[in-house]
Amino acid sequence: MQNERKDRFFLKLLMWFTFLSTLGVGGGIFFLLFAVVPIEQTYTDRGWSQFKIDNVMKYFVLGWVVFGFIASFLYYFLILKKNRWVASWLFVIGSVFLCISGMYYFLNTGNGIVQASQGEIVEGDRFTFGPYPEKEDLVRLHEQGYDGVITLLNPTLPIEKPLLDKEKASVEEIDLELISIPMLPWVGDNSKSIQRVKQLIQQDDKKYYVHCYLGRHRVDVIKQVINEELGDDTYALNFMQPTTLARGELFNFPDQAIMIGPFPTDEEWFTRIKRGGVKEVVSLLPDSPSNKWQSKAKQVTKEMGIDFTAMPISQNPTLEEVRTIVNYVEAAEHKVYVHAFQNNTVSMMAEALIDWDATLVGDVSPTVQCGSAEWVGRKYLIGCSPSEEERTTLRAIGVEQFIDLDGMTLGQQYEQLKRVKHERRPSYIITSRHEQEQVKQVAVGLLYGSMTGGQEWETLTLAGAAPIRHERNLLLGPMLLPEEYESFALEKGVAQIILLYSPSTTSEETLTKASVEAERRGISIRSIPLVNNYEKDLIPLIESENGLNYIMTEKELLPLVNTYIKKF
Repeated sequence: MQNERKDRFFLKLLMWFTFLSTLGVGGGIFFLLFAVVPIEQTYTDRGWSQFKIDNVMKYFVLGWVVFGFIASFLYYFLILKKNRWVASWLFVIGSVFLCISGMYYFLNTGNGIVQASQGEIVEGDRFTFGPYPEKEDLVRLHEQGYDGVITLLNPTLPIEKPLLDKEKASVEEIDLELISIPMLPWVGDNSKSIQRVKQLIQQDDKKYYVHCYLGRHRVDVIKQVINEELGDDTYALNFMQPTTLARGELFNFPDQAIMIGPFPTDEEWFTRIKRGGVKEVVSLLPDSPSNKWQSKAKQVTKEMGIDFTAMPISQNPTLEEVRTIVNYVEAAEHKVYVHAFQNNTVSMMAEALIDWDATLVGDVSPTVQCGSAEWVGRKYLIGCSPSEEERTTLRAIGVEQFIDLDGMTLGQQYEQLKRVKHERRPSYIITSRHEQEQVKQVAVGLLYGSMTGGQEWETLTLAGAAPIRHERNLLLGPMLLPEEYESFALEKGVAQIILLYSPSTTSEETLTKASVEAERRGISIRSIPLVNNYEKDLIPLIESENGLNYIMTEKELLPLVNTYIKKF
């Protein structure tokens, strides 16, 4: 009798543990695929940074863990402990089935959810890049004359080890060479893996298929390594440099290989800095062993093979100090990333100097007779009319001209601000107090799109549909009604409208009408047909304009275009 009770106790313990573990794994996979992934995509569509998304999503994951333990203890105390054996076995069998189904679904990379996130296959003479290959893909590669496969999957990641084992078994049957060069998906010490790739390029001229799981992030690093070794851009990176990081705005300069921004998060070091082709990082942080951020920057750049230069700035920097930094990065013959911890006065002065070769100087907003003026970067000051004495003071901090917008219509204000932008002269914009916020909004839109990561776009609505924020200076939305060219495009300071259209469904009348409405208000507009490889026209056009880009297309095409843009 005692042995029977002991056996039952161990059986119950085994059933409880089986239920807990299989529910955790199987249910966790389906929770990830059908809850976490769609929720994360919603946040991505809203323009949230990955740093912010990760901080939110960890609570969903933690919530699932808590749910799993609660469910298992309820199972134990309400069912197992009360010897309800039929229900007990049904729950265990159900959770085991759920686990098996989840593992099968997740490891089957041909399912729709995984395929929707995969990168495109990029072919070259020696190397072809893409996502994880199934057995039929490997057979096709062998028939096409490939000598082997380079897998970047990392066996230390639990979800990737079964895929790697499956791949090893498949290549043995097909007689393909498999070269394992494990890499971590995000920041990490991948230097040994990168060195192995360099040696491989020099050792032979065999043809390889290179892949990670999705065929996006890690393969892009290898593309970059191969380009560096071959001394050209043999393998193009389908990548659009962002304008927003977790800690602030990122400023790009179309005519120069320079970026200015905040201290990157762990993920951003890989996806924004390394993947963006940066060869040198210039840090404005205090250069001391006690500064953990400076130490981290040195460590990360060393792991990624990026040069590091410390150019610490004083607490109250002068124009000469900032110009010294700008002269250094402009003289570089490679891509440079300049960072503080968060964007500050030095960042904005450097941005203005690089872009306009002139800047306003100062940290505190200057006060004129009727109140404080407001900065727009270090390119504009906006406020009420200053006295002659105050104008002298303003000229001393870099103001080159005074532009009076008081009493003008919205269209005239937009036109004047756009003219000043093209002149590239730091200016003091005069406006009445009650119009100051509106004028600032137009100015910010024309110069930067947004200075808050585009958060103000989240509540924006248009008649056709709600616009989708991609970056601080990139919105995707429906065709504008005639009145929206003023109530939206002029008010928000849209610097450029890009009309994406389908040659087979969009009428010539629609294209002409859009061009007329934009041009009569002085808004730049370009039309691009939705044909194969239209990103070759679209991405350079977006990256040539730091102000607010509005991509508009017909409502039924919005989901297609949105999915396409997210790939870059």
